[in-house]
Amino acid sequence: MRKLLFTLTVILLSTSLIWAQAPKKKYRRFSVGVNLGTTQFLGDIQRNPSGQRQVGDWSVNDWKFGFGGNVAYQLGYAFGVNFTVLSANLSGQKSYGDIAVEGNSQNNYASFKANVIDYSLNFTCNFLNLLYRDKTKPRRINPYVSLGYGFTSFRSMKKRLGTEQILDVWGYDKKTFEKIERTTEVIVPVAFGVKFRLSNSFDLGIEQSLRNAFTEKLDATAGSSKKEDKYGYLSLSLTYKIGKSEESEEWVNPFEALNKNLDDIQSNIDGLAKDADGDGVSDLFDKEPNTPAGVAVDGSGRSLDVDTDGVPDHMDSDPFSAKGAKVDENGKELDSDNDGVADGSDIEPNTKPGALVNFQGKTIELSASNNTNTSSSSSTNGLLLPAVYFKVNSAVVNYWSSFESLTTIAKAMKANPSLKLNVIGNCDRTATEQFNDDLAQRRADAVIKYLVETFKIEGSRFKAVSNGEKQALAPTADGVEKNVNRRVDFEVAK
Repeated sequence: MRKLLFTLTVILLSTSLIWAQAPKKKYRRFSVGVNLGTTQFLGDIQRNPSGQRQVGDWSVNDWKFGFGGNVAYQLGYAFGVNFTVLSANLSGQKSYGDIAVEGNSQNNYASFKANVIDYSLNFTCNFLNLLYRDKTKPRRINPYVSLGYGFTSFRSMKKRLGTEQILDVWGYDKKTFEKIERTTEVIVPVAFGVKFRLSNSFDLGIEQSLRNAFTEKLDATAGSSKKEDKYGYLSLSLTYKIGKSEESEEWVNPFEALNKNLDDIQSNIDGLAKDADGDGVSDLFDKEPNTPAGVAVDGSGRSLDVDTDGVPDHMDSDPFSAKGAKVDENGKELDSDNDGVADGSDIEPNTKPGALVNFQGKTIELSASNNTNTSSSSSTNGLLLPAVYFKVNSAVVNYWSSFESLTTIAKAMKANPSLKLNVIGNCDRTATEQFNDDLAQRRADAVIKYLVETFKIEGSRFKAVSNGEKQALAPTADGVEKNVNRRVDFEVAK
C-alpha cells in the first residue's frame, strides 16, 4: 500500500513538472532553421509500378528538389509551435502502361510540372518528454511529430507525354499560357522527424512530411477523380537556437529535478502539505488559519484587503475606497448628509435633505421651466447640461452624437433622483416644417430611449418635446445650415 501511494505521488509531481508554465531556470525557446530536400507527388498523374517510362524523357520524374525555412518557439518541455515556408517543384507522368482514370484517356499519357510555395503554422510534440525517465544523462536524439494548417500557392501545367501539347493549366492564362496570379489552396501538413543535438546552439534534423492538399488542381487534372492531391517532402535541416542560456528547453529532461530531490520531497511533504482551511497557505505559515472557503489570501494566509480600509475584500461592498476614507462595517465610504456624494469628495458636507448637488456635493439652485417650446437653453441657474448632436436627416444616436454628453446627463440624473428633464429636439431648416417637427420629435425619443436602456433611468423622468426648426441656434443669411442646429437640448422640468 505504501509503495502504491509513493508511486501515485511520483506521477502527480511528474505531471506538475511537465505542465509548469514558469520554470525557474531560463532556457532557449526561440530558434530558426533551414532545410533542403526532395518532394514526391501523390495524385492522378503519377507513375504506376506497371507503367513504362518514355525513353529519353529525363526531365519528367517523380522526385524534385525543394528548400525552406522556419521560425519556432518552444512552449514547454513537450510542445512547440513553428511557422514554416517551403518552395519546391512537383512533377509526375503516366505512360502507356498505366490504367486510365475514370475513362479519361488523356490522363493515361500525360505529364505535369508544378512550382509550389507553401506556408503553414505547425504544432509539434516531443513525445519523449511526456514519458517518465529516471535517467538524467543528457539526450542526443529527440523524435517528434507535428500537425499544421496552411496554404499552398502554385502554378501547374499538364502536357501530353512526349509532346509540347498543353492539356490544362492552373496559375497560367488558359489561352495565352502566360503566367498570372498563383492558385492558392489549403493544406494540412503532418510530419515525423528526428533531431540530433550537435551542440547547445545547433541541431541537425531529418523529417518526412506529407502535405495534404484539399484540391485536385496540383497536377492540372481537376475533376477527373475524387482523389485529392498530396505531396511528400523528405528533408535535412539545420536549426540554430537563439539566446544566451546554456540549454534549449526541448532537450531538457522534465523529471531531472524530481529525480534529484525526491528524497527531500518525501521527508517534508507531510508538514508542508497540511492546509486546514484550504487557502493555499500551509498551516505552518498561515496567520489566519480559519479563512472562509474560496477567499483570496496573501502570502501569510490573511484575507486580502486591497483598499486597506480594514474590511476584507470578501466582505467589502466597495473594495476600492479612497485611501484613508472612513467606511462603515460593509466597507462603503460614509455619506453623512445622504446627498449621494461620499464624505471624502463632499465640499459641502451638510447639504439639506432632497437638495440637488453636483459631483462635488455642492448645492445647485434650480428654477424649473413650464414653457417647453420657447426655450432651448441647456443651462439653468448654473447647471450645465450638454447637447447631443445628429447628422443630416438622422435620428440615430451614435459616436457622432457624443456619448460623452449622454454619460454626463446620466451621471446628473443618478446623482439627483428627483431631477426631471425636458428633452427638446431641434432641426435645421432644409426641409418642410412638418417634416422637421416629426424629425425633432424622433430625435428626442431616440435620446430618451438610449438613456433608459443604457443607464436604466426611469422613462417617467423625461418628457420629449419637438421644437422643429423654430429654435435655430445658429441662423445663417446665406442659407448654409450649421451642425449645431441638428441637436437635442436638455432642460430642467417642473
